[in-house]
Amino acid sequence: MNIDVRHLRAIVALADEESFTDAARVLGVSQAAVSRAITSLESDLGARLVHRTTRHVSLSAAGLAFVVDARRILDDLERSIARVRGDSAAIRFGYAWAALGRHTTPVLREWNRRHPAEPLRVVRLNRRDVGLHDGLVDVAVTRHLITDPAIESTIVGSERRLAALPVGHRLADSASISLADLITEMVGSDGATGTTTAALWHDAGLAPPRLVPTGDVEEWLEAIAAEEIVGVTSAATAHHYPRPGVVFVPIRDAPTIEVRLAWAKSRRHPSTDRIARRVAAAYARTS
Repeated sequence: MNIDVRHLRAIVALADEESFTDAARVLGVSQAAVSRAITSLESDLGARLVHRTTRHVSLSAAGLAFVVDARRILDDLERSIARVRGDSAAIRFGYAWAALGRHTTPVLREWNRRHPAEPLRVVRLNRRDVGLHDGLVDVAVTRHLITDPAIESTIVGSERRLAALPVGHRLADSASISLADLITEMVGSDGATGTTTAALWHDAGLAPPRLVPTGDVEEWLEAIAAEEIVGVTSAATAHHYPRPGVVFVPIRDAPTIEVRLAWAKSRRHPSTDRIARRVAAAYARTS
């Protein structure tokens, strides 16, 4: 038997996403890699864990039972690693793309100076739940509303929307642009954690552009620099990921993006409210 963390993450992602394609996107690997991991796991266990059809994926009874233990094992492993690293009291602060943008460093420095016994440690996870569901983080910053009833959140700030464009793009030198300027473009959108959907244009009374699925922020930026797509993102991304070959231009008629601090109901950290107040104060000072 040769079961490792890769197999456990694959079955948990598949249980959460109910799709090999979406599980692969969450894990940042190919769909074939997820399929191989599940097949290998089933072979090692001698049991069918997943029911597959051309249109639907679901866990078998054995799969449902196994994924409960897989989640626990992964959670225990993360906590064990934190203890070995000396971070047992650290608060794991998750994010998918840009953390708190320009507020990230000031917030971390001030918090860690005031609370050295429970420092904030940032963890990047490009998952819709940002690792909250599995206990991989204690709190997480999100720019999308998580509808999972096991997760709660509060709004801590808002950010402008910007267009991310290749340097040679026709709009790259503009002081600002409108949503209408993008309707003929191919716009990249991260299906796992992105905030750019057709509704952004529909709500403005416009036909949406063609939306192209992308992976995480690095893949998204690479595609923009290569002139394959353009993007729409928060101001935090521009600050967190300055990139040669990519320019960021304000979208004057786009609604702002809500920034939320989220946590799992079942494992709410005692310092959650204090963290939320600190982050909200940072955004309020620059609003």
